[in-house]
Amino acid sequence: MAHVLIVNGLDHAFLREFGCRCNRCLNPKVANTSVSLVSLDDNDDPLYHLLFDVGMGVVDSLVESPCLSGDKARLDWLILSHWHPDHVLGLNRLCETWKRTLRRRGKPWQPISTWCRNGTAEWLRKNHDYEWNCFLDPQLSGEIHPPGIRLAPIQLGIGDLKVTPITVSHRTADMHPKTREKLYCCASFVIEIGSKKAVLLWDIDNKNGWIKDPLSYEQEEAVKLLSGADYLFIDCNTWSVEAVNGQNTGHTSFSTVQDYVRAFSPRLY
Repeated sequence: MAHVLIVNGLDHAFLREFGCRCNRCLNPKVANTSVSLVSLDDNDDPLYHLLFDVGMGVVDSLVESPCLSGDKARLDWLILSHWHPDHVLGLNRLCETWKRTLRRRGKPWQPISTWCRNGTAEWLRKNHDYEWNCFLDPQLSGEIHPPGIRLAPIQLGIGDLKVTPITVSHRTADMHPKTREKLYCCASFVIEIGSKKAVLLWDIDNKNGWIKDPLSYEQEEAVKLLSGADYLFIDCNTWSVEAVNGQNTGHTSFSTVQDYVRAFSPRLY
C-alpha cells in the first residue's frame, strides 16, 4: 500500500476580489486550503481517502485529481480543522456530489464519517444544519481543551495509519456561535504512517506561544509530536504581526512562522 498527500488548495479566505488584477485574482482555478491523504493499492487505485477541510473550490480540485477522478472517486473521512467558511464552505457540494456518485454506482448511501472538535460542531449545527443532520456521521473530539493539547487519535481503522489532532489557537474562530464567549474550536493534525510523519498546521495565529515556550507537560508532549516531520504544511497571511484597533487579527505572520518552524525542527532532505 502506498500513501499520497495531495494539496487540493492553498489559498486563504479571500479567493478573488473585485477589480484586482494580481495573478491570484486573475487565476480562476483556486481553492481554499485543503489536503487529501489517499492510500493506493498496487494498481494505483484508491483504497482510502481522508479529506482535510473542504472550503471553496476544493470539490473541483478533487474532481480533477489524478488519484480520485472518474471511477476512482471515493471518500472515507472528512476531517475539519475548524468551522471558518474557507474550511467548510464546500460542504454542501461535497455531500451532494458524493451522494450522486454512490447513486450512479448503485450503492447505498452512508453518511460521511466526520471528525471535528466539539466547538466546531456547535458552529456546524448552526450554519450547516442540513448537511449535519442529513449527510454527516459526526465523530466528535468530546472536549474543549485550550491550545497545546494532544488529543486522542482519530479512530480510522486503516492499518498503521494514525492521525492525531493537536489543539491550537485561532482567535477569530475560538468563540461560541451564540454567546461569542471563548470556546476552543481549532485543531492541527499529525499524520503518522510507519516511520513517516506529516504535520498539517494551518490557520494558527500568533497567540500559540506554547510552541516556542511550552509551560506544561501536555504542551511539551504536543510540541514533541509536532516536531521532526518529514512534511510540514504551514501557512501565513501577513509579513509582520497584524493588529486592528490593538487586537491581533488571528492571522499568522511570516516572522511567527519562522519561530514555529525553528521550534519544530522538521527533517531536511
